[in-house]
Parts: sequence; C-alpha cells; structure tokens
Amino acid sequence: MTIDKEIVVLTGGSGGIGSAISKALIAANYHVYNLDIDSPSPMKNETYYPVDLLDFDKLDKVSRSLSEEKNLVGFIHCAGYGGPFRELPDIGEDQWDKVFGINIKSAYVILKNFLSPWKEKNFGRFISIASSQSIVGAKLSVTYSASKHALVGMVKSLADEWGEYGITSNAVSPGYVDTKMGIQDDKVDGHLEKVLSITPVKRVARPDEIARVVLFLLSKESGYINGANWTVDGGLTSI
Repeated sequence: MTIDKEIVVLTGGSGGIGSAISKALIAANYHVYNLDIDSPSPMKNETYYPVDLLDFDKLDKVSRSLSEEKNLVGFIHCAGYGGPFRELPDIGEDQWDKVFGINIKSAYVILKNFLSPWKEKNFGRFISIASSQSIVGAKLSVTYSASKHALVGMVKSLADEWGEYGITSNAVSPGYVDTKMGIQDDKVDGHLEKVLSITPVKRVARPDEIARVVLFLLSKESGYINGANWTVDGGLTSI
C-alpha cells in the first residue's frame, strides 16, 4: 500500500492521550501507524498494528518495515505504564522491568530503525510523552518516575546527537490528565484531591490539550526546538 500523506508512527494510540493525538494528526492530514496492544476505534487514515511493546523482536521487525516508508516524518512515543503503586522494597524485578520495557526500551527499539532514513532526508521528529514525574518525584511511584526521567534523558542526548541532521527530539510532560491511566492513580488514597490542591489551574488536563502541543512539535515550524521538555501540567511543577 502506497501512502501519499506524511506518516507518523505512534505508540499507545488506542489510549486516552494517544487517541487524541491520533485524531489531531489525522485532522492535520497525516497518516498514523498506531502500535498498540489494544485495538482502537476504527479511524480513516489510521493503520493499526497489534503489537505488545514488550515483544521487542516483533517490535524491531515492525519498525524496520515502517522505516522503509518514504513519507515517514515522525515517531511519537505515547505508550506508558504506571506500574505498581508501592514502596521500592515491595516492587518485584519483573514489575520494574515491565515499566522500563514499555516506557523507554520500546522507544529505543523503534527509534533506532528510523534515524538513518531521517538523516538521509535531513528531517525527522521524535516526541516522547513523559510526565510531570519526569521533573519531580512522587511517593509510591518510583518505577514510573524513574522511567520518565530516563526518557527525558534519552530525548536530550538524542537532541545533541542528531540535531545537525534536521532531526529534533523533544518531550511533552503532562500533569494529571482525564484518562483511564490517570484514573488508576485514584487507587492511591486521595491522590486526585492532592494533585488538584497543588495545581494552580485547579483542574485536570484534557487529552486534546496535550495533542495540540504534540502537533506543533511535529511541524516544520518547530525546527529550532530541540532537547526540550514541555510541561503541560497547569503549573503543577512550577511551584
């Protein structure tokens, strides 16, 4: 199948933030390749690849195939896993590996296949959805926070390595967002109330508010933005 539109690979495109990003991309005339274990609601100009992001061999095979798409211009790593809300001694090694596998290793497995083709065309965009916890920590969230700090570190190093080739790497760090993953945080007693009490705008974000920032960072107009971590958290990390 030949696709004339510019193509973006998106992980986690079936989730709350991911589906909002996919809709925004499609509205902006991109074609989206959605890599996710969960099937999305069917959308025109979105191709769904059912893949477990912890199946690194399959992920490598799929991304190598996608790297041959001449119109591939961007990779958005939106997939994320919160992990167990426990203190460090109570976190199993398998749980730690799952969080880091989904949140950062899967991005490495995919992105390594895209960089050389982007270098040849002197253009590429890598955008990772991090978190306010890439800036601050939180009790009972050591695995998630550590993985998101690592993801931002990856973005900053890639910015230095590949910026001269027209390839920019940036992170977007939402605060509390109205999604299923955000709701899971309510398992921690009073978590939402505590977050809202220290968020200056006194509300959670809508997924489309995150999507609009991603859309700008994907554009040619954002070419001088590289190695940045954009917070979209209602001021949560500014105080």
